[in-house]
Amino acid sequence: MEINSILLSIVAIIGFSLIFALLLRQAKIPAAVAYIATGLLVGPSALGLVHDRELLDIMGELGVIMLLFFIGMEVSLPRLLAGWRVAVLGTMAQLTISVGVCSLGAWLIGWTWQAGLLYGFIISMSSTAVVLTLLKANDEMETTFGQNALGVLLMQDLAIVPIMIVLGSLGSEPVAMHQVLMQVVGGGLLMAGVVWLLRNPHWKIPLPLKTGIDQKIMLGLLLCFAAASLTAVIGLSAPFGAFLAGLLLRSSDQSHWVEEHLHSLYVVFVAIFFLSIGMLVDMHFVLDHLGILALLTLAVFILNSGINTIILRLLGESWRMSLLTGGLLSQIGELSFLLASLGMAQGILSDEGYHMAIVVIAMTLMLSPLWVLMVRRMVCEECAPLFNNRSVREDWQDAKEKLARLKERMQR
Repeated sequence: MEINSILLSIVAIIGFSLIFALLLRQAKIPAAVAYIATGLLVGPSALGLVHDRELLDIMGELGVIMLLFFIGMEVSLPRLLAGWRVAVLGTMAQLTISVGVCSLGAWLIGWTWQAGLLYGFIISMSSTAVVLTLLKANDEMETTFGQNALGVLLMQDLAIVPIMIVLGSLGSEPVAMHQVLMQVVGGGLLMAGVVWLLRNPHWKIPLPLKTGIDQKIMLGLLLCFAAASLTAVIGLSAPFGAFLAGLLLRSSDQSHWVEEHLHSLYVVFVAIFFLSIGMLVDMHFVLDHLGILALLTLAVFILNSGINTIILRLLGESWRMSLLTGGLLSQIGELSFLLASLGMAQGILSDEGYHMAIVVIAMTLMLSPLWVLMVRRMVCEECAPLFNNRSVREDWQDAKEKLARLKERMQR
């Protein structure tokens, strides 16, 4: 492709992204939807301005890695660990129920139990990139439902390893035991090292590495991608490694300048991730199967929201917090693309079943901000009278008191 064509494609992508973002902002819809819509428009099945989707997928994965790196620098580890009960028990219950529902559905329509198991795993993975982007955009990382969602997402990232081992054992090729051993031993050593460093806070970065802006930028990128590479090599999630690097950097004395100098680059890569999601949607396949795809997408939103809401309520959260967290975790995540590809390679999914899974994943990612917006409005308008119990009244009272204090500070 000539440089002029590349430049025109870049101009078109940025232009459409800006136009969609301005239009959607009027409706208070997150910019992530604008990027996904742009990817859908300029992708191979629409205007065809971009054909190298593999390159965009790689850059999108880098965006997810940087997203988790920045989240790690903002997370309070003691508060996150305090919510371990919701993260661990909630994730285990959600995986179990999702697999059970999909296995029952597969049995009713005559599919194999392996396909039901795979689809259960696929729908149980929520999108780290989408959820954390929505939380950051609304400054809700430190809220109760934000911390609950973050804990569940991290547990899902850890669960991807045993899930892939289970799926690998269902196919024709046996699981490589040396890979399993490397994942278990390497993951254990890595976590032990992180715990040791976190128990010795305020470690300092050598002065020569932070004397200039260029050194600071390169050092920040090195910490982010080196940690991601390490976890990827041992078979764990690369974004999870970046998150651990962010946690460690927060415990040092230098996290502020890393966020300051890398934030613009982070915004670009995360936008590319959402663009790549839009390009995954094959419009020809969508138009040929529009009815069933719409039903499946709606079913995923209802099922995931319902499962997570009920589980969190049983674990002691208020209805309001449970509904908000369930809405945030309603979509299917980016790790499910990997599970669908593995299922295709293992012969668990047919070609049509694979394309159906890919489109539904992409559609839930695309429509997730709209679903979350609908849940937010429902919670604000209906939850107080509908769930008029003590915990909800306390949540509303706390919110009113915080708002009153904020108004007093502004008046001063």
